[in-house]
Amino acid sequence: MAAIAKDHKTDPFDDRRAGVVPPVLDGVDDEKSRSADEDMSLEDGRSIPALTQDKSRGVWEMEAMVKRITPTRRAVIYGFFCLLAYVLSLNQSTAAPFLNWAVSQTFKKHSLQAAVSTVTAVFQAMSQPLIAKLADVFGRNWAYLGCVVFFTVGYIVVACSQNIVTYAVGNSIYILGISGLFLLQNIIISDISSLRNRWWWTICPQILQTINPFVAGDVAAGILDRGNPNTQWRWGYAMFVILVPVLALPIMATIWYNSRPDREQRDEIKAARAVRRETPFTQRAWRTWRAFFWQLDFIGLFLFVVGFGLFFVTITTANSRTARWSDAHSIAQLVIGFAAIVGFVIWERYFASHPLLPFALLRRKTVIGCCLIALFHPMAGRCASGYLYTFLQVAANQSTKSATRITAFPTLAGTITGIIGSLLARRYRTLKWFIVFGFCVQVLALGLMVRYRRATNSQGELAVVQLLRGGANGLIPFPTQALIQAAAPHEQLAAITAGWLVVYYISGGIGSAIGGSIWTNSLPGKISAYLGADGVGANQTIQEMAYNNPLGFARAFEWGSPEREALSRAQDEAQRTMVIVGTCIGVLALLSALFLTDNLRLTDDQSLPESEADLPQADRRKRGTSG
Repeated sequence: MAAIAKDHKTDPFDDRRAGVVPPVLDGVDDEKSRSADEDMSLEDGRSIPALTQDKSRGVWEMEAMVKRITPTRRAVIYGFFCLLAYVLSLNQSTAAPFLNWAVSQTFKKHSLQAAVSTVTAVFQAMSQPLIAKLADVFGRNWAYLGCVVFFTVGYIVVACSQNIVTYAVGNSIYILGISGLFLLQNIIISDISSLRNRWWWTICPQILQTINPFVAGDVAAGILDRGNPNTQWRWGYAMFVILVPVLALPIMATIWYNSRPDREQRDEIKAARAVRRETPFTQRAWRTWRAFFWQLDFIGLFLFVVGFGLFFVTITTANSRTARWSDAHSIAQLVIGFAAIVGFVIWERYFASHPLLPFALLRRKTVIGCCLIALFHPMAGRCASGYLYTFLQVAANQSTKSATRITAFPTLAGTITGIIGSLLARRYRTLKWFIVFGFCVQVLALGLMVRYRRATNSQGELAVVQLLRGGANGLIPFPTQALIQAAAPHEQLAAITAGWLVVYYISGGIGSAIGGSIWTNSLPGKISAYLGADGVGANQTIQEMAYNNPLGFARAFEWGSPEREALSRAQDEAQRTMVIVGTCIGVLALLSALFLTDNLRLTDDQSLPESEADLPQADRRKRGTSG
């Protein structure tokens, strides 16, 4: 990070010279103050009101921050982004063993792990547009603070949970926080970086994560093996309740200090507030909530949550052992969900004054290609990696430390290839062929998993295919995100990033549901056939234990016993099917990369002039209205 503090004339990664100059603010005369009083009480005088500006409050504040931020303060914000990203990555790397012990040993509901993963993906997807909208309306800092609160409260609930329902509720709150922190990190970095350096600065906070595959296993094993694993996993969540808020505080302080209004602007704000106080309180309150309603697009948000929420609930329940697609409630949920999704698209496209997602940008070929990548890429990965930790410990007989490291290896490889790719992209100012190459490697890795992810494979073989898939992943999501941002104006940056992540997380949820349905529908029959076969003769209780509590089963039956070999064979065959399906989806992802155009050359500006100029005029008018 020392390079950041160098003089910007000699530092190739200093974006000050590419910063966007904030708009000149007019004085607040009586006429403008009274006009502001009509719709501006939303801002409560904390900054120049967003609803009367051509740009939203969040965008205006970040452009002001680019103008006044110093190299030292830039180093502070990037440095703490790196530290916080490392802690969040450590949290994610250790989450798999803690989740497995919670649902398998403590709650005895291991078969619901896929449901928890799908619900996680639902909340990730549902939260993105709302967080992006809040970041535009109220500013990046207030949205960031809200995400820190969600993260902390969610993990407190998880650590104190006594059943799977409470755990799922806490995990849902937590996922709103962590997905929001990652989203806002990407948005803020994109706000203050040039297109040429965008991929580099986006991957930069991930550099410290390269040590997590080696550290995460020791951390997880150290916590779980210190005492009774049925209670120790709670401490694995509790420690992040302290670490995350402490590291987030300097980031919020730096953003606040550099984006706050100057003395002259504060005087103007005080004058505007004085004029607003002349209006009766009830009238001001009504105008505030009316502005809230249209600016945050509550109608679109409601249709979005209902439509995609019911869709995911149906996928999860219809693929379980107790429900089917032909059930009346499954059909009803699909019909209502589909109608809500159609209504959401129509509302956003034709009626919303402040759309939740920028549908107008979907006319651009690059945006379509990036969305197709977001549709297929995570679906393939989630399908192929479902229940991997359980498979490694039970079927492949790997230790807690080994299984944790193997599942974390993709992060290591992806970070390394992402760093190399970002430096090359900065040199050649293009992104498309890095993405295409990444997909080629991903298809190769998934294909090799059909052969080298078996219970009989060695630890090295299991690790190598994970490293290969992770290396491919380092060349796909980050450059794709940078590419779709290049196709959008700065005002739409948060919305287009959130929209792309919505598709990305929805795809991940579908992939988890596909993998979970394969596991839950094929594994019980295989367990019954192999454990009940001659020479094993396990009773019904043992068979149910093998399905609902495989980690406890692995402790009860030693490696090499007939019961353990029967369960290993059943899990092996289920994993093979999941990997084959994931490989087929990976081929579709490779084909989707061909929709990308190569005419977006990365510049030293925050956004491309042609992207700003091509913003549809209808959208420009909408930004200036309050509904």
